[in-house]
Amino acid sequence: MIDEVRIRPLERGDLPELVTLCREHADFERASWSDHEREPELKTLLLDSDDAHCLVVEAPGELAGFASASLELSTWDARRYLHLDCLYLRAPYRSQGLGRTLVEHVARLALALGAVNLQWQTPIWNDDAARFYERLGARSTQKLRFTLDRASCSRLLGGESR
Repeated sequence: MIDEVRIRPLERGDLPELVTLCREHADFERASWSDHEREPELKTLLLDSDDAHCLVVEAPGELAGFASASLELSTWDARRYLHLDCLYLRAPYRSQGLGRTLVEHVARLALALGAVNLQWQTPIWNDDAARFYERLGARSTQKLRFTLDRASCSRLLGGESR
């Protein structure tokens, strides 16, 4: 199956299936998913930006997965790093070397963009992913990630909506 797939940059026509992959990824990570129109936003974020990138794994008749990344600020390093936001492969395409190949493509991108490093995260319960990343030579750091959604930001600011 691996010889029937190729990794390539996201194209506009891929956006509907990318949204489906994102939903599957959210389900896999036990994350919440709200149904709202994502295609126009993803087009702007991933196709009309110099700092964001998305690679898809194209298989016969479907997209098998994707990786999205963006350049971010590292104040400590006084440089930019490449943040791998999502890496997802549909179940039938796992354990065939595609994950490694996809990470290699992202690592090439990090080098080409002059990033100081490549960073990502995975849920703490995802032992399979942690072992996979360690086999690649990555090392984990212990941090907690916090999120304030728009409503929480507004409450923090006493009801400001801007």
